[in-house]
Amino acid sequence: MKLRNIAFLFVLLLLFSACKGKKKKQNNGDDKPKTEVIVSEVDKNSPLFREAENMYLKQDTFSTVEIKFDLKLQLPDKNVSGSGTLRIANDSLIWLYIKAFGLEIARAKLTKDSVFAVVKLKNQYFKSDYSALKQFFPINFDFSILQSVFLNKFFIFPENKVENLSYFSPSESGENLRLNSVRSYNSKYGMSNEIIVTRETLRVIKNSAIILSSQKGVSINYNGENDFQVHKLPVEVQFEGIGTDFTVTFYYNKAVFGKTLQYPLTIPANYTEMKF
Repeated sequence: MKLRNIAFLFVLLLLFSACKGKKKKQNNGDDKPKTEVIVSEVDKNSPLFREAENMYLKQDTFSTVEIKFDLKLQLPDKNVSGSGTLRIANDSLIWLYIKAFGLEIARAKLTKDSVFAVVKLKNQYFKSDYSALKQFFPINFDFSILQSVFLNKFFIFPENKVENLSYFSPSESGENLRLNSVRSYNSKYGMSNEIIVTRETLRVIKNSAIILSSQKGVSINYNGENDFQVHKLPVEVQFEGIGTDFTVTFYYNKAVFGKTLQYPLTIPANYTEMKF
């Protein structure tokens, strides 16, 4: 895989859960991804559903956060390590800077209605709204979902709204709560989704999505937890391909909440636009 492709994976394919690669061998046994839960209607008055709803609504807030991280990209024929900075203005802006090989690889800036990315190594840029991302992952991604992914807030596909919980069937999963998308959701969006949330800390442990037509998707796994008082963050955020062989892991080293931040990103005149 060429270096420019690795750079782009870091910025876009990573963020939008779209990495094309060799098929993984199918798992055998209980760890095989479930594609559908046969439930015709969810009981919104059940104790488990009300518990899930309360979990979603208990979202802590803050003004800004800056997170320093290391990361590792694992592909069938290559492992690449890097580092970077993630800056978020709550509910309005995400800024991402990535460095590898001793060089700045790329940076990206996401607002509620636009996506910008600059890949330094090839003098290229990407500029679009969120609708263009359907070519990578055919659901309605939005800013709030991406923010929730990085901060490990309770998030649900496709638009991260509490009313979408009516598409999920809750069940016990040991000491945790499991939510599986039901038939009507799977039919409407062409995908299935499974979420596991801890009751103790109200944090997502796992959120996976599978495109039913291709049996490909992504599993987002959260490991460990650091309590920064303002907000609890995971030690690791891992994106693992389902049906494609890739893993990207963020290792959060440091987080500072509430300070004034800058979000620099410009597109030089000599850069060319990425085409897909």
